Order: sequence, then structure tokens, then C-alpha cells
Amino acid sequence: MLLDVSTLIILDITGGIKRDRILAEKVIKFCIKKLLPRHRNLDITCTLSDTLKDGLYGWCIDSYEKKTYEIGIDKRLSRDGIIENVDDGIDAFITTICHEMIHVMQYATKKYVQPSASYQMWKCKDSKYRNYARTDYNKQPWETQAYAMEDALAEEFIETYNE
Repeated sequence: MLLDVSTLIILDITGGIKRDRILAEKVIKFCIKKLLPRHRNLDITCTLSDTLKDGLYGWCIDSYEKKTYEIGIDKRLSRDGIIENVDDGIDAFITTICHEMIHVMQYATKKYVQPSASYQMWKCKDSKYRNYARTDYNKQPWETQAYAMEDALAEEFIETYNE
């Protein structure tokens, strides 16, 4: 667990192997710096587990305690060719973490609010919230935004840390 007292950002990364936990911490810190530069109070738990058995590369939830979020990433995603029919490897691992951190940003800025499974509210351009719970996954505004931003964010991370 990492505790940065000057900004009160708490990261707790569990599961997987040490190399992946270290990489996940670097990616999450980078995403916080890029996506949430003004947020000083965040508590993020990242669990590296077998999320692909549920058909997910990763997931993100707002725990509804003040500024507390949980993300899960498949622990095998960082290894090339270990999972059949899955685009895996370090790039996929980094991109998935970036995708889930974009959801953290959406929750933290109250752009996306999910009080229950039947209410998935998105703050539209007119500042009104609309329910998109019955919208197809690939048309949900929080997912379209996350998919649109994830590659550029992951590439920027890779460029920054490859120098």
C-alpha cells in the first residue's frame, strides 16, 4: 500500500505478480497526474485477478465512500500469448489500466454516476444527467469516452517511461 500524505492519495494494489503490481502502480500514478491533477483525496484499490473468466479485461466501481474507487485487471493480461483468442501483453495490460482509470476520472468528476444497475447516469453537455442503463455497451457514453482516450493515454505513458 502506498500512502502519499501531501496529497492524501492512497493506492492499494494486490494480487498478480510483483512486476505487474509495480507496473500497475506506475500506470495508475501517471493516470492520476494526467486525468485528475487537481484531485488531492483519492483512495484507489487495484486487484489483479482472473477477470477474464467473467469475460472482462478489467472493471471499475465507485464504492460510494468519499473518493474511493476499485478497479480490477486480469492478472494474466501482461503476458504474451498466455490466453487464447485474447489480445494480451504489456501494452494490453497498460491500456486496460488506462481505460479503467478513465472510468475513475468519470466517477471522481461526477460525469458518470451509477446509483444502481438500473440507473447509469451520464452528465450531458447541457449539464443534465440522463440514464443510459438500457443503452448497448458500445454506445454508452462513458465507454465511448474511455475507448476514445485509452490508446493515447497508454502511448503517452509508454513514451514517458521508455525514455
